[in-house]
Amino acid sequence: MWHTKECPQFVIMQIGWEAGSRNIREQDEWARGVFPAAHERVRQAAAALPTGSAAQPFVNALLALVQAQAGTTGFVVLHQWTEILERYFPPELPDPDHTTE
Repeated sequence: MWHTKECPQFVIMQIGWEAGSRNIREQDEWARGVFPAAHERVRQAAAALPTGSAAQPFVNALLALVQAQAGTTGFVVLHQWTEILERYFPPELPDPDHTTE
C-alpha cells in the first residue's frame, strides 16, 4: 500500500514510529545508567550467600549471565546463554554401571 506524505494514515503511522523510537531510546538510556549499580548489588548479594548450597549453580549462572550482559551493548545472544547454561548445568553423563535391556 502506498501513501502520500499528506495521507492522514501515513502521518499517524509516522507519529507512532517516532514515539516508539523515542521510548526505546529513553529506556535504553535509563538502563545504561542503572545497570552498573544493579550489577554490583547482584554481585554483593551473591557473595553474601553461603558457598556449597544447592542454589550455587543458579547463583553462578546468574552472575555469568549478568556479567555477559555487562560486556555487551545490546543483548546476550543465544549462543552465549547456551554456553553459560551448559557450563553450570551440564547434561548428565551416562552412568557406566547402568545398562538398558
